[in-house]
Amino acid sequence: MLWGYAGVPCSDFRWWDGDQTFNKLRWCAKHNFKATGLGLQEMEDPKRRDKILELREVGDLQLCPGFHAPLWKNGINEALKKADEFIALLEKYHHDIHAPIVCTGAGGMHRFNRSYTLEQQLDLLTELMTPVAQACYELGCPLAIENHGDYYCSDLVELCKRVPHLGIQLDTGNCYLIGEKPLPAAIEAAPYVLSTHFKDHIVYPSPCGEHRKEGGLCFCIDGAPLGDGDVPLREMFHAIVKANAHPEKIVFLWELVPPKGMNHYDALERSWEFCYSLEKELVTCQH
Repeated sequence: MLWGYAGVPCSDFRWWDGDQTFNKLRWCAKHNFKATGLGLQEMEDPKRRDKILELREVGDLQLCPGFHAPLWKNGINEALKKADEFIALLEKYHHDIHAPIVCTGAGGMHRFNRSYTLEQQLDLLTELMTPVAQACYELGCPLAIENHGDYYCSDLVELCKRVPHLGIQLDTGNCYLIGEKPLPAAIEAAPYVLSTHFKDHIVYPSPCGEHRKEGGLCFCIDGAPLGDGDVPLREMFHAIVKANAHPEKIVFLWELVPPKGMNHYDALERSWEFCYSLEKELVTCQH
């Protein structure tokens, strides 16, 4: 599998002691990750570009750029201009950074917004994502949209059906943010999954807890090493792999959120043990 690290820059990892991008690339290589994110604008600075490419080569890393446009803030025309600018950068640098995918999101909107109906939201997202997904596909690094606590996975499946070559970056923990059951959501999304934010949480309802806002209810989400929480990661992993013709191309990007009081490197080790167990199960199933 292609294991990578998207986040979180936990305090024990000390990414911000110096240049955060360079530190992240070194850290990923040191801890056996083979993919991580990169802002393409950084490649426009020749000195930074040379250093990024040096670290990429040393770590044998694949770097995943992100496309983000101000669709809901500035409108579709401005967003399409940003899309053109992004595509131009991607054409210049995708080969150098060995980009396996391009990550994107809905940009701050959500399905429950009262200013736009869900149908209107999907129409605008379709208009924006169609040229970007086509360009990414032609360059060999397909576009994947994340469920960011904004849309149900079923909404993103509908968007994928509208937009040729668009896939899903399945965040395994974000299902809880919008009230989805993670496993049914993953099963529905699985045929379209190109990438994940692979993370775990401890979850519990707290209708009268300390986090409750006046007049509202609360669902609490705490951190956990991968495999130790309430997200059914094992079942989700196998559902995703089973539904894909080329599971070896799926980019499993971690987002590690250790629980309070746990050494972050201990959480890292426990998470690797879990992921290695998934690989062993996969080999057993294939035989």
